[in-house]
Amino acid sequence: MIARVKQTSATSVDSSVDAVTEDVVSFLSNLKKSGEAHILGVAAGLDLTFSQLRAMFVLADCQEELAVHELAARLGSSMATSGRVVQALSRAEMVTRREDEQDRRVKRVRLTEQGRVLVAGFVHAHREAVRECVESLSDREREQLSKALSPILARGDQQNAADGC
Repeated sequence: MIARVKQTSATSVDSSVDAVTEDVVSFLSNLKKSGEAHILGVAAGLDLTFSQLRAMFVLADCQEELAVHELAARLGSSMATSGRVVQALSRAEMVTRREDEQDRRVKRVRLTEQGRVLVAGFVHAHREAVRECVESLSDREREQLSKALSPILARGDQQNAADGC
């Protein structure tokens, strides 16, 4: 169910930035649609807002605790909004918060084990959606996809986020 690359002639492929952008967006859209069942299965029964889920993913990416103001900056939200998000997540036992030893006004936040398990469930659901897509490809198509992704993945953290990749 993945959109095919647009052919410009019998032997060539339209590889302009705009054409490839449309192909990638179509691919990701189809992948998202195919994965929604997995993801919604994980989300079923949760009483969490999108902002709370975003905060959990940010916290999952951090190796250490974050101060609420640091979380707010990473989320692009106000301190008040982030404080409410943290309070709700704390009530749901998804995060713990404590006073900073150096400055009692600062609250430090981290995911609980329950919060980590929930985030891991979402990551697993996404992975399963991708796996189903990749399984539908032939060996040759998987090899071509791997070769196409290699230069992008090789850039790793070297690529500036503003550049798009």
